[in-house]
Amino acid sequence: MKKSVEEKRARLRAKADKVIDEYLAWEANHPRPDLKQIEEVALMLRKELGQELAQMAVEEQEERRPVPGPKCEKCGKEMRYKGEKATQVESRAGTLKVERGHYYCPECQESLFPLG
Repeated sequence: MKKSVEEKRARLRAKADKVIDEYLAWEANHPRPDLKQIEEVALMLRKELGQELAQMAVEEQEERRPVPGPKCEKCGKEMRYKGEKATQVESRAGTLKVERGHYYCPECQESLFPLG
């Protein structure tokens, strides 16, 4: 179910507040950081916030179960829907948890996990 703009804003603000708190705690423990340390913490915290944005965008996608099922690439028959399946995907933003329809061809014993 799609979330409202306010729900999304609240989720992102909560993550941003967490990232800010992490930075402030790091800063308190590093009174004289060098440029490399500053860059490392900035990139790590940017990744955390970017990962949250990407995760939210993936969760908001509507095309989670194409109808009819996709065709098997080997035999061309329609694949059977086997329900939702969760997996982790490595993206440029980091590791994302993705839940999508899982399809199976009993003829070829092939699985498909379309990401849309």
